[in-house]
Amino acid sequence: MHGRAALIFRLLVLLTLTGGMAQTGGTAVYRFLSLSPSPIQTALGGKQFTDIPYDILQNFSNPALVDASQSGRIGLNYTAYITDINYGQLGYVWKIPGAGAVFTGVTYLNYGKFTAANESGDITGTFTASETAFQIGYGRRLKAHWYAGVTLKWIYSQLERFRSHGVAADLALRYAGEFTDAVLLVRNAGFQLTTYNGTREPLPFEIALSYARLLEHAPLRLYVTWENLQKPLIAFPNPARAQIDPDGNVREENIRFYHHIFRHLITGVEFFPRKRFRLRTGFNFRRAAELGLKDVNFSSGLAFGFGLRLNKFSVDYGYGQYHFAGNAHHLGIHIFLNPADHEKD
Repeated sequence: MHGRAALIFRLLVLLTLTGGMAQTGGTAVYRFLSLSPSPIQTALGGKQFTDIPYDILQNFSNPALVDASQSGRIGLNYTAYITDINYGQLGYVWKIPGAGAVFTGVTYLNYGKFTAANESGDITGTFTASETAFQIGYGRRLKAHWYAGVTLKWIYSQLERFRSHGVAADLALRYAGEFTDAVLLVRNAGFQLTTYNGTREPLPFEIALSYARLLEHAPLRLYVTWENLQKPLIAFPNPARAQIDPDGNVREENIRFYHHIFRHLITGVEFFPRKRFRLRTGFNFRRAAELGLKDVNFSSGLAFGFGLRLNKFSVDYGYGQYHFAGNAHHLGIHIFLNPADHEKD
């Protein structure tokens, strides 16, 4: 047992060192790998990586959740993203006798159709842009309450005539108790195999810690995630919150130490007043701080949704408010092919 734990620790260190140069924001390629794969995750703030009942779309983010009890489940997510961008996921869990289970999935993002023009501004036609990731994940129980998982991804990106291929890996270590669930996750450690124009760029590497607590005497589950732990000083001034004095001098937003702390934080709550019906809400502090506009009253960073679990399938909806000019609607469906799943919560 100690050998397995030591191996997991060494892999976490290795992935941290190989992916640590990646940055947040717009400085990495294949950013679609960081998008929420599940309407449930979206409704809880966008990044909650612990176990969520019956949701195998969580396996896209956390391979330590892959389990043989999920075999025969199909998960499908469609997201109407900002403007005419849309993306989706399709996943399935395969049981391997005597060896646990394997999760296979595909993520596809379509940026829509664009107008092409030459240097003189003459319209020459249209072009499209899209990105795809195929992944396979494996999870296994280490001992009582402890689980580990690894995911391998192959990535293909086409932006007009420019193309790029890449590979990435996720590694997760999970503790699952009766009322608590905690996950340490390393995401998107990898590199480009081929570049768009000869310049190699980092992937959206991330280290995150998620925790969930089921209340013993109330139908509530609380979630909290600390995201992007590989970059402690994550905050930066929001230009929309700059102030201009009577002399025309611009004074940027004053970033303090507590801003860095809170911008790592994402919180969520799930309420299930009935056995098969769930209400969810969440708040993303960094999204609210970075995308909020001064003197404009809207709830950037806020998310909410609901879920309905039936015998042979479930339907979930998630809404994420990103900016005054854009939001996202997520719709997810799970199909339960295994008869043993039909009467579960």
